[in-house]
Amino acid sequence: MDLDDWQVVKKKKAAKKMVRRKEQPIFKAETCPEVHVPESVEEQNNMVQRIYYTVENLKQSEFWGSCQECFHVTLEENDSGKHQVGSQHVHTLHNSDCVCYGLGNFSSCVIARHQLAFLLLFLEQFKIPRNQTYVFDPVFSMLEISVLQELGLSVISENEEGKRTICRHTVFYMPHCGKALYNNLLWSNWSQDALSKLIVIGNSFKGIEERMLSRILQKDYVYIQKSLKAVEEAALPENHQYNDVFNDISIHYFPIQKLRTLPNEIWKLREQPKYYECDDLEIIRK
Repeated sequence: MDLDDWQVVKKKKAAKKMVRRKEQPIFKAETCPEVHVPESVEEQNNMVQRIYYTVENLKQSEFWGSCQECFHVTLEENDSGKHQVGSQHVHTLHNSDCVCYGLGNFSSCVIARHQLAFLLLFLEQFKIPRNQTYVFDPVFSMLEISVLQELGLSVISENEEGKRTICRHTVFYMPHCGKALYNNLLWSNWSQDALSKLIVIGNSFKGIEERMLSRILQKDYVYIQKSLKAVEEAALPENHQYNDVFNDISIHYFPIQKLRTLPNEIWKLREQPKYYECDDLEIIRK
């Protein structure tokens, strides 16, 4: 053990004794230590209340009711999260993880706060434990990190740039994120097994294809481009009240049957995305 872990205490007419310092708590490397901001406790509590107020409003909306139907139809088609309870099939994702990128500053932005409320309702609806939900945005303030931790969510401590490899079913909630983030996520999970365990709630891949020149998509976002041959996509319902919040958002999943129809050559694609000459990267890098 290093000498720095010990300190010498002198007593009169006594031998030197070694007194061990109090051990510091150990935190997971991938998440932030709990943030303590005593001077902001009132502000934190107020923000939590505002979030739950937004949750309740969204929960009572026609939009959320339509979203639930969309989720269940998608899970039915994907056969994910289906569990037998008595004589009924009940959809849950309680054995899944959830990762959220790109929420933004929800303490000051109404759109971001509604997107956070959507996440909390989704976790509740499909019984994903909050401690299995990991969130990150490089713009989060210390107050926002403490609020997320107060809500029971785990805050990722480092910018992963979307490069998180999964080993079990995982929902990625990425509303209005940059194309590179989706591309990095696909690259990190570029196999039949991993993609079949992936659900992405984020910008429509079909919309990305329609808005981009094919040569740019092929050059800069090749994993999005290749995934289009296997992805199934269901758009969230349109609603004028929440159009600015959830426009162009779809649920994406990759049926194993479709993945198996792709040529073997496509899985040999392993090159990590670089974006050296990409003019509109839309991602904050490390």
